[in-house]
Amino acid sequence: METITEKDVKRVWLEKDAVCVELNDGRIGKEFFKDYAPLRNASDEDRADFRLDFDGVWFDRIGDGLELSGFFAPKKNNPIGRVFCEFPMLNASAVARRFSIPQPLFAAYVSGAKKPSAARQRKILDEIAKIGREIAAVAG
Repeated sequence: METITEKDVKRVWLEKDAVCVELNDGRIGKEFFKDYAPLRNASDEDRADFRLDFDGVWFDRIGDGLELSGFFAPKKNNPIGRVFCEFPMLNASAVARRFSIPQPLFAAYVSGAKKPSAARQRKILDEIAKIGREIAAVAG
């Protein structure tokens, strides 16, 4: 991944649904709020309070930031990894055991290093949804 620092940045701005970065070479990168729980759940005022620092755009009120290089990195479509990113309290090893999938293979699915078949991915996502329903039933 390319290293980008604040010296490479021409400007940073917010749109209705994203943070945008324009580099001195004219490239523009965009990260959507919906893809990052802290930004998705933040108020407009909290998101508007950002600063550009050495290697990222930081949101001090939220206590989080986005690395500049991430704005220009290829985006992966990894629904399984996204679940574990959004819900870090889920235990990937326990979910792997529930499927009898070897933990290293499941970890590769979560990281995006390996991609399950469409059928297996659907089964995994359905099972994670089932876990959510089971938790809701206990809490309800």
